[in-house]
Amino acid sequence: MNKRLLTRFTALLAASALLVSQYPASAAGVTVSLNDNSGTADAGAGGQTEIDTSFVTSGFYVTGTTLSLTISPAATSTISHCGTPDFLFTATHTLTAATSSWTSSEASYTFNESVPTGTGGTVCLSYGLVTTPANYSVAILTTSSTTAFNTTDFGAALYYVAGGNQIIDVSAQVPATLSFVIRNTADTAATNICQLGVLSLSQVSFCSYRLRIATNAANGFTTTIQQDEEFNSTGNATMTAITNDTAFATGTEAYGIAFLEGATTGGRSIAGDFDEPVTEAGTSTDASLTFSNDSTPLNFSSATTIISHARPFATASAPSLTTTSLVVHGAAIDAGTPTGNYSHIITYRVTGTF
Repeated sequence: MNKRLLTRFTALLAASALLVSQYPASAAGVTVSLNDNSGTADAGAGGQTEIDTSFVTSGFYVTGTTLSLTISPAATSTISHCGTPDFLFTATHTLTAATSSWTSSEASYTFNESVPTGTGGTVCLSYGLVTTPANYSVAILTTSSTTAFNTTDFGAALYYVAGGNQIIDVSAQVPATLSFVIRNTADTAATNICQLGVLSLSQVSFCSYRLRIATNAANGFTTTIQQDEEFNSTGNATMTAITNDTAFATGTEAYGIAFLEGATTGGRSIAGDFDEPVTEAGTSTDASLTFSNDSTPLNFSSATTIISHARPFATASAPSLTTTSLVVHGAAIDAGTPTGNYSHIITYRVTGTF
């Protein structure tokens, strides 16, 4: 039973208890049954609905006893008789409808003859109901002002509209997550340093690190790379940028990314498995940059996409060399490369598309 249903039913019982206290001499809760006019219980689809309300008297009803029927929440229009009026407690009509006082929540009748204890009866009323899943309670109350016979019966039942008794709204929230850490080459610790060391004419120097990225963003993530300035010696000299897709060579001045090895697994596939690689930016992103397993210059000043994935991405527990992306920087000098301490700052930004 959902909370809204419980609230209404509790209110009904409270109201019934109050009414009982007004007629303490002979009051009883009776079983009330509801059926739509086709005879099927709880089959409501909403709209204008004819509902039979049935119960059995717990005591003797004297002529003039009042029967009230209340629907909660209120109907969308004034309650009316069914297409074929039906309000019987014996083989003949025994009730008079006080239709002038009927509202969208209450209808009442007066018994025009006495009714013995244990008499079963049915009243059919037409209600305007909502067409969305909902629960309605229909309550009955009989009262009499005759001191000799003051039987008070009360009871209620629930009528379900559009499957109101068959559905439950289960909800949950998954928080958005996005994490990014630059790690050492072995993915065993965080780092923010890539040291090329002392450069020599006889060799190409390399340094590397890994990008560890994870997100549950439905549309994945994009990672950009941006330098603050070109690789230089405190503004005195700038090292020549490597030509795109050209291998580093000893004795030839050049600096840039030697190669990028994007994560080979960890991306969520359409099937739901986390087995897809990241997408390495290429000519479709920037014609001058082709991040892949070859060299790429770093002589650009604006943020440029380096890797991305179009769905959530899960990184395995460290160390992981398959769900992290490896970036390798390279540098070589020639005899004319000016002396100095060369450096610049590379900034990565990861943006999730939730």
